[in-house]
Amino acid sequence: MDNLLRRDYLDGVDSLAEFLQYNFTVPCNGVKGKNQIDCSFSDLCSGQCNDNQVIPLFNLIYRNASSRLHPNFRLTYPTMHLYNDEYYVGEHFAGVKIDPKTNVISRVKVVVLYFRTDRQTPQISSVINEWERSLFDYVAHFNHPTLNMTLNSDAMIAREVRTNGLSCVPYFGASVIAVVLFIFATNQREHFVMSHNIVMAILGIAGPLMAVGTTFGFLFLFGFPFNSITLVMPFLIIGVGCDDVFIIIHAMRKTDKRESLENQIAETMEEAGPSITVTSATNILSFAIGIATPTPAISLFCLYTCIAVAVDFVYQLTFFVAVLVFEEKRLEAMRLSKKQEKVEEALGAPKQVLSIQNSIRSTAGAHPLPANPDGIVSRYCRFLKDWRTRVALLLILSGYWTASYYGCKTMEIKMDTTNLIMKDSPLNNIAWIYERFLWSEGQLVLVFVNNPPDLANEHNQHEVLELVRRFETLPYSMGRNSTSIWLRSFLYQSSLYHNTKGFNGLLQEWLDDSEGGGARWNDMLRLKKAENGTILGVDKFMFATACAMGDDANWATREKLQKQWRGVAHEYAHFNVTVFQSYSFYIDQLDSIGGTTMSTVIWAAITMDLACLLMIPGINSILTSTIAMMSINVGVFGLLSVWNVNLDPITMCTTLMSIGFSVDFTAHISYHYYRNPTSWTTDERLADALKSIGWPMIQAATSTVLCIVPLMFNSSYMVWVFVKTILLVTVLGILHGIIFLPALLLTSGDLSRLFGGSSDSKIQPEKKEKLGEISQASSFSSTNSETVLVKKDDSTELKTIPQERGSG
Repeated sequence: MDNLLRRDYLDGVDSLAEFLQYNFTVPCNGVKGKNQIDCSFSDLCSGQCNDNQVIPLFNLIYRNASSRLHPNFRLTYPTMHLYNDEYYVGEHFAGVKIDPKTNVISRVKVVVLYFRTDRQTPQISSVINEWERSLFDYVAHFNHPTLNMTLNSDAMIAREVRTNGLSCVPYFGASVIAVVLFIFATNQREHFVMSHNIVMAILGIAGPLMAVGTTFGFLFLFGFPFNSITLVMPFLIIGVGCDDVFIIIHAMRKTDKRESLENQIAETMEEAGPSITVTSATNILSFAIGIATPTPAISLFCLYTCIAVAVDFVYQLTFFVAVLVFEEKRLEAMRLSKKQEKVEEALGAPKQVLSIQNSIRSTAGAHPLPANPDGIVSRYCRFLKDWRTRVALLLILSGYWTASYYGCKTMEIKMDTTNLIMKDSPLNNIAWIYERFLWSEGQLVLVFVNNPPDLANEHNQHEVLELVRRFETLPYSMGRNSTSIWLRSFLYQSSLYHNTKGFNGLLQEWLDDSEGGGARWNDMLRLKKAENGTILGVDKFMFATACAMGDDANWATREKLQKQWRGVAHEYAHFNVTVFQSYSFYIDQLDSIGGTTMSTVIWAAITMDLACLLMIPGINSILTSTIAMMSINVGVFGLLSVWNVNLDPITMCTTLMSIGFSVDFTAHISYHYYRNPTSWTTDERLADALKSIGWPMIQAATSTVLCIVPLMFNSSYMVWVFVKTILLVTVLGILHGIIFLPALLLTSGDLSRLFGGSSDSKIQPEKKEKLGEISQASSFSSTNSETVLVKKDDSTELKTIPQERGSG
């Protein structure tokens, strides 16, 4: 990082360029015939094959002090002049300092060597790939007394991005173990044996693992590509799959064990089925919308995740429920072995009444009583119903929404290649050099003229040169001195020729002149030729000019410049002008990602509402869950910005993920609230909903966090964006599901009753609800009675006693 123009340093760079061009070899594998065993880059490349020719030329002149001041040798920047020819050095030299007295380059901190070629055949391409891989290894072990060297290429970027994704793999086992232990720990009950907890923990994780394997195998079978970002998907599926497991297990616990196993399973799926269906459907739809995004990496991630969620849903309904049946049969056998002992204990005991909750299906549509009014859940709901509590929550939400809005407004759209690689990747050095030197001091803009006019016409020549001048006078342009265009050089040097052959004939002679002519320009134009090889005209050509952004070198400036370049190209549409810059594809993503993210989020939100509406056809429930879902997503997006996350394709992936996951926390509560009788008070309906689904929701949220806890030890930016998003959507989701959404449901219900309506607009029976009658247009109801075991004299009988509901 000092002056590379010192004699030993510049000689070292010159020797290194020559070695890599001609002497760094790999096995030819027969592409150059049987007689040539090893191939260098010069053997494999096509065209001029020497992008680095300015290095030995510059070194030859610079090492001689008198040559530096020779009038025919002007070592200026960004273009050096040798006699009547020009050589652009701006893309090779960076960290340049100019001698103010002589206007000659006096210092260079960075020298860039380029090795560029077409891949002529698959065989040659394979050898070039091997040459490139050998170069990676050479650079990694490069040891020189005066020089540092680092390397960048498309293959290097692909390798480092792949390494970044693969860094997740070692943490997957820890996530699986953590979730298994959590399922085991939270499913312990006094009436369950230890072996049952172990079986449920193992089988609970088996379904999501099978879904992950099925998804990868299925998509690989049909030829879909692999992208390292898809390796985050298994962590998400473990979380989603275990959510369903908790709900199914919780529903199975609530069944009456005196019923047949078929009825128990039917009751379980009636209870759990709608919840896991609506959340799976919304997750599938959310990621399905993401498949249509124009960014390939996002589309591929959404495809893998969408298929995995769908497969996991099928496995939960088939595999997990099936193994649950076998497990229940095993437990039933254990219960039968102890039945006689329990009966004897009951016969010898004093008269007692045992309250047993009957099954949904066994009570012919009757609905249970509200939750115990003295229970902690009921007291919590009454606390939420207090107007002071709701005012306090509104103030808290106002502050939360303000912070989220601020984060959304200040989120910066930014592309940074270092976000795709590990912190210890060698590409971080390259990124620093690009940001510090190459992009700020000078970058080439390549302009392709695909339909040029007849350049033998002088008017057309002036029009093309005017096009070049327009690019040279744009903001941040380095001007005419940075432009490389064959036409100027040809028109200037053509005056040195005896022009008796016309424009095309002279052009052919000039391009064939390797001494003082234009042979080096051959790669920058394509000619129209007759069958005999004579030139008929110019078919297409390209030119290059440079821009230097200085201290304004950032993505916003690059985006602005690219729009200006394309604007000029559009003005010359009759020439079919296109523009390319090395970061053009990044800019194109930046230009589209804001609008794409917004449209995708809107469509995903609408789809979520429609999916919920099919399962929860109640106006108030849908409105409140929609508000809660929007609140969660705005919070996730805004707080990600506050947490130093920029808007890029990775963030867009996580945004789609958060939309799907946010429904999990709102749909469960809204559905269970909706299904309760409208004759109940709002706090009774809410208490019953929280009692039914609150604990499984907390279990699901905790297991989801446990899935990504091991990833916190990964230093990858990409992984950390997913970690941050899952943490935010889980924490905000559980807060909304347990606190804010219940308060909103209570408020909505009270307002509906105040204005004379039902708290949910659904079909009501004409007659006043009576005990034991169906109180809602829903098949999801359970008992309104208690079964008691009463001892009479020497016998014991089961008796069903109707339960009168109190006045409120």
